[in-house]
Amino acid sequence: MRRKIVSLILSGAMIFSMGASPALATESGTVVSDTAESETDGDADVEDIEENDSDQTDTDGMDQDTQGSSDTEDGSDTEDGIDMEDGSGTEEDSGAEEDSGSGDDQGESEGGITDETITSEYDVFSEYDLDFSVNSINEEALDTIIEYYDENGGESVFGEMVDDGYTTNDGISCVECENAMIFTSSYGTFCVKLPILNVYISSGGVQYLGAPTGEAYADSYTVWQTFEKGTLSYEQTLDPDTLVVRRGNIYYFKYSMSGGNADEVIAYGKDTDEVYVGDWNGDGEDTLCVRRGKTYYFKNSISGGEADKVIAYGKETDEVYVGDWDGDGVDTLCVRRGKTYYFKDSISGGEADVVIAYGKETDEVYVGDWDGDGVDSLCVRRGNTYYFKNSLPGGEADVVTAYGKDTDDVLVGDWDGDRYDTLCVRRDNIYYIKNTISSGEADMVVPYGKADDEVYVGTWQVSEEMEKLSTSSETNILLNNSRDFSYSLLTLAYAGNSVNSTSFRKSSVTTYIDDDGNEIQYCAYYDYYGMVVVAQRVNSGEWTYQWTGLKGTISDAHNVISLAVDGDGYLHMAWSRHDTGTLMYVKAKKAGSLEFEVETMIGNLESSVTYPEFYVLPDGDIFFLYRNGGSGNGNLVLNKYDTSEKTWSRVNSNLISGEGDRSPYWQACVDSEGRLHISWVWRESSDVSSNHDMCYAVSTDSSGETFVNSEGKKYTLPITQSTAEVICEIPQDSALMNQTSMTTDDEDIPYIISYWRIDDVVQYNILTYSNDGWTVYDTKIRTTDFTLSGGGTKSLPCARPQILVDGSGEDAQIYIIFRDSERESTATIAQLTPDGTNMVIEKMIDITGTDLGEWEPTYDIALRKQKKEIMIFMQKEYYSSDGSDGSYQMEAVYVADLTSIMK
Repeated sequence: MRRKIVSLILSGAMIFSMGASPALATESGTVVSDTAESETDGDADVEDIEENDSDQTDTDGMDQDTQGSSDTEDGSDTEDGIDMEDGSGTEEDSGAEEDSGSGDDQGESEGGITDETITSEYDVFSEYDLDFSVNSINEEALDTIIEYYDENGGESVFGEMVDDGYTTNDGISCVECENAMIFTSSYGTFCVKLPILNVYISSGGVQYLGAPTGEAYADSYTVWQTFEKGTLSYEQTLDPDTLVVRRGNIYYFKYSMSGGNADEVIAYGKDTDEVYVGDWNGDGEDTLCVRRGKTYYFKNSISGGEADKVIAYGKETDEVYVGDWDGDGVDTLCVRRGKTYYFKDSISGGEADVVIAYGKETDEVYVGDWDGDGVDSLCVRRGNTYYFKNSLPGGEADVVTAYGKDTDDVLVGDWDGDRYDTLCVRRDNIYYIKNTISSGEADMVVPYGKADDEVYVGTWQVSEEMEKLSTSSETNILLNNSRDFSYSLLTLAYAGNSVNSTSFRKSSVTTYIDDDGNEIQYCAYYDYYGMVVVAQRVNSGEWTYQWTGLKGTISDAHNVISLAVDGDGYLHMAWSRHDTGTLMYVKAKKAGSLEFEVETMIGNLESSVTYPEFYVLPDGDIFFLYRNGGSGNGNLVLNKYDTSEKTWSRVNSNLISGEGDRSPYWQACVDSEGRLHISWVWRESSDVSSNHDMCYAVSTDSSGETFVNSEGKKYTLPITQSTAEVICEIPQDSALMNQTSMTTDDEDIPYIISYWRIDDVVQYNILTYSNDGWTVYDTKIRTTDFTLSGGGTKSLPCARPQILVDGSGEDAQIYIIFRDSERESTATIAQLTPDGTNMVIEKMIDITGTDLGEWEPTYDIALRKQKKEIMIFMQKEYYSSDGSDGSYQMEAVYVADLTSIMK
């Protein structure tokens, strides 16, 4: 491959002239396929560089992937690959000294900070005012709470009361107990118990979410409870079912599917008792129920002693089954008389809630959750053929399978904890366990007990023992109150790594403007347990929240959540599982809704996904980009959503190819014509130090089907290392960061920002295009060097910056949002203007007066495009390596409006 490259070094600016580009011409912005031979201008030396493309590094492509190795925060700390050093010599060399001079003989400034640069030196910073206070509880409220406590189980349910209670300035009263909090307010008197209690506490409690407006309820495997400002949820972890052997009134419980001694032995009831097993109180653990005639004695723990609840139901001759018939997490009874089934949804007497006819009077019947939806249904057995029904109404079976022999004893259970009940054949004391509803060999064979033992199945012990969390203690962030910035406080969210703010969230915050001009803004993040939380507000009003019941793996900072709203107002959300590669995608059930349906986007090339990113087009359609593959061995995939058809399609399964030897790491944006601009670096291995070169492509229109380089020359797809336009040659080992940001100006000219080493300083550098070609501007913001190397998420001295541009050409106003250890890791926004070959820093304003740790800036791209406003997602975040649990710190989420900086 031959490339003609012209290099000029002019007062810190490096210009790469590829000739006047028809594809990016400022006059028209029209993409032209044909291009003339490049002409050079200025007094530059011209070199013809012969370059041989070859594999530089052998990689297996399956690393931990971070921007150091795959992608989230690339590089490493001083011990693991980031070597901090002062490489600038003096502040004067780097241009970061306030007194940086007045320019050269021609009147051109030296750029950087000048005597006229506006800074935050005299700005005032203070904490966010929550307008929340508490006083001693009033006597009437305390009496109401004590009455509720006594009537609903007292100490056995809630534990002891641990304080005297309080009343907030909003009139909410609360008493805290060992295992719960009991509230009384204008909504009524309700308790908040585990597991929702821990979600509530870790998200900020009453001062962030208000009082409960009802009791908790279970839906399938998720527990929900609604509060004044939103609905919280917790997804319960399931343990596999195991066996208990009964000999007389002695029960031998086994906590694993294996032979050997019992894990627990108890005596309960009488030898002649009829016994059932179920989760009678929804705590996830199965316990025993003794039946004597038509009276049932329910026990909520594996222990002897008095029953916790006693009811009379049905007739002494009834055949009885146990199941969770309504998906609320609590097992109840079903009476069978012939082929008629009477289902009860509560542990109580009275009329049945549902009555159905099914099968034949002679059928042998089993109960289980055959489809993993949290609701039990019936299976009819005739010989060795099983007819499975996934819902309670009668009708044809949903699945029919043959298994085992006519004479087999059969048990039902979830043997592997995957939420699907399946069959186990018992022959004497040998158990043949199947983990799918299918014929064939058993998945596990286990000997246990004796051939004549009476055996039951259940989840006898929940491994996820939950203890009540202590009250969250977030950092009090100091916010700049001198620049007319405004701040909106959301809830506390997970902050153990940067998964909630990593730079490749597209987007973390997004806005849809409806036909009436209402601005509906959304924000998403992970909570303490990895549940996806979506917040919504209208016209900058109060936020409301929905804990979605959807989860991600928060121990890996690659697993970011990205948001977009299509032209019809439907919210789309995607995230990946960096551990498994699975694409997770949901879409709102209706416009403006926070209830979602899990959908398949395309259905192929979705099992090795990282960096899912949405880009909304001017007409409301959406581009979707992601990497298929691993670090150092991946390709860029492009999908498109058609709003009118409400369907996704695959535009290109391999738009930019690593050819199995490397990966493109990109940043992208959509211009006013709906064209997709992409710039990227190549990475040769999982080591971030192998990042090199900045490349560029742009689609010819909003279809995304055809791409050209900046000269208008059409690419043959996929784009590869040998065909990519290199707009700036950057060697490996240059501390070049990947996945920063890019945007376009008012004439659709691209601006790209990243950082890499120039003159012994790792610097924020801006690339943009003009009729003279590509120009690299050294912003002169930073003054020190560091080494970027290694794999896995690392703690970095500076975040990946975001760039925004108003105007164009010499009148462009450029805004950079960043976090840097040189500025004590506060959030900062800088305003720059081009001055010949330099960038002059007009403003350098700190948004916070507090160190934000590992935070990286992201902003509301949709609102920026529609109304030129600047709103960013902000949260203090901590460092932990990929795959580690971290210390599960929680910090408040803010949306900060910085639009006033443009005044």
